[in-house]
Amino acid sequence: MSYQKILIYFVLFSSVFICNARAGEVGDKKLNQLMTEIGMTMTDIFPLIVAKRKLSRDEQSQLKEAVARLSTFFKQAKPFIDTKSSSYQVSYDFILEHLAKTERSFQNNNIAYTRKRLYALGNICASCHTQDNRLRTLFSSISRQKFQDDFSFAEFNYITRDYNQAVKYFDKYLRSDERKTELEIMMPMRRLITINTQIFDTPGIAAQQLAEYRQLKEHTKKTKKYLEAWIASLKSLRASRVKAVERVEFATLEKYVAKYIGDDDQASAELFSTPEQEVSRVWLRGQLYHYLNTNPPTEEVPAILYWLSICDRSVGYDFYFSLADLYLKQCVLDHPSHPYAQRCYKEYKDFIEISYSGSAGTFIPPELEDELSELRQVLKKQN
Repeated sequence: MSYQKILIYFVLFSSVFICNARAGEVGDKKLNQLMTEIGMTMTDIFPLIVAKRKLSRDEQSQLKEAVARLSTFFKQAKPFIDTKSSSYQVSYDFILEHLAKTERSFQNNNIAYTRKRLYALGNICASCHTQDNRLRTLFSSISRQKFQDDFSFAEFNYITRDYNQAVKYFDKYLRSDERKTELEIMMPMRRLITINTQIFDTPGIAAQQLAEYRQLKEHTKKTKKYLEAWIASLKSLRASRVKAVERVEFATLEKYVAKYIGDDDQASAELFSTPEQEVSRVWLRGQLYHYLNTNPPTEEVPAILYWLSICDRSVGYDFYFSLADLYLKQCVLDHPSHPYAQRCYKEYKDFIEISYSGSAGTFIPPELEDELSELRQVLKKQN
């Protein structure tokens, strides 16, 4: 596990709910205070999370106390999160569950597992922070010198929503002489795609930016292939999409879904996207988030959650956790009488079966079997 990757997940975690500060001036102030406390707490314990050695008893106590503080801070944020859209609720609920399990791992004296859980939390944080296009600058005073390299600093600014700085340092990193793996070449470019398609709905700008990286000397056949496919897809998306409007209608979203995801059978339990599909589905995910954040009619929410699950699972890149499962379960539990509840259940069941199938057959863990049984019971009560 590289320091660079761990740092990325740390900054993702420490800034997780800045995106939710929309509860009015008083709410904004309180939530910003909580986020500052979370950031300071994570800053204090970060060296302990990434240390490549066993921790002393004093260090273990420090880590345990910090996790308890984090849990308290997030619980205090509940009044502000309760007013948010379904996708934010999913993010928040998972954070609390994840921290509770982390605290239990301390009680079982499983320190190594605890540190891994703290490290692995970045996925859900990243998803939260790219759900709208509001700019935040709570961490704007932090300088480049505090980070190991340009990529880590770019990631920090990406997560804390200083997108100009993020773009600047992603660019510096890509143009640097530092040796890069294929993933280290592709991830910064994927960030640029997300900024300009999912967040700001400007695929043309993303195409222009990516075109500048055709001559990177570290390119492999694979990265060149992806780059050209991304550029072509961004140009196509720019030409074909409806002109950006303040609020996209649900009927328009249905057309986008049909075009960029396809019918349910085609999309079911899909794990990967082609480079061309990545661009359109990242953009579509942004449209779905933006629409969901406008508090649409309740009867539309299950379909949006289902579509989000397909997008998230198929463009999750190398994250350790996908929100897709949570969207599908929320669809069933919160809207069991809706026609899409059955689709959500089937999608979740199909993915689990695919995930635990092999040459020896299908062996689903007991806890997941119980979960599926509970979801079936919820649906059965509606019939």
